Amino acid sequence: MTKSTTFDISSLAVNATAIIELETTDGEPLLSAEGDVLSVTVYGPGSKQFQKAQGVRNRAILDYVRKGGKKMKDDEQRELDAEFLAACTVSFNGFGYKDYTGPEMHKAAYLDPGIGFITDQVNKAVGDWANFTKSPAKS
Repeated sequence: MTKSTTFDISSLAVNATAIIELETTDGEPLLSAEGDVLSVTVYGPGSKQFQKAQGVRNRAILDYVRKGGKKMKDDEQRELDAEFLAACTVSFNGFGYKDYTGPEMHKAAYLDPGIGFITDQVNKAVGDWANFTKSPAKS
């Protein structure tokens, strides 16, 4: 009897985090005053942190609907989305936001409509599995 070898699908697991390099509204790299590329490190869909944040957001939406809400107000939706993104954010790299620190800084920045293009980029990137795909091993 020969032992058959099978492919272990878990070898395709994605990384828990990824660094998202930010862009200007023109699609150019977003740079600091010193010329460094600004980025955000985020937890992705394959991480426990993302799964927990998504569960919190889904329960909040479900609670809203159960209480008879038809459509969430825009400011309530923005607050919920900012909380989700803040929970998925590991760090801002190369920049800060006002006098805030940690998760409060992340949430406040994501709520700022003046830099909403950053929120949009992070929101799009955090749900894209491709951003968290491991690089193939070099032989």
